[in-house]
Amino acid sequence: MTEYVYHGKVIATEVTESSVTIQLDIPENLYYFAGHFPSNPVLPGVVMTHWVMEYLTQHYAVDAAKFIGLGALKFQIIIRPKYQLTLVLKKLNDKKYSFSYSSEHGQHASGKVLFA
Repeated sequence: MTEYVYHGKVIATEVTESSVTIQLDIPENLYYFAGHFPSNPVLPGVVMTHWVMEYLTQHYAVDAAKFIGLGALKFQIIIRPKYQLTLVLKKLNDKKYSFSYSSEHGQHASGKVLFA
């Protein structure tokens, strides 16, 4: 039986005055790959946005209960097992944050997260 994990492994985090950059290693045994095209696993977009919310809560102490929506959401290149991702979070103002996922394969996803 496969033992699954629910997050990419954080291999580095850099916090500056204007952004948080998180390096993630995406393992083959990520739970979300199991049912999302078993013969050709792809990381679902909803998981990427969920991780963004978790990291915003962790690094910017946002109140997830005040989440009101996502804007300018784009999914460009699919994410597969064993990818090493860079997630960049930026505070645009007290109610608006941006995010982007990229790797050596290109820009995977980006968007804005809005709070009340």
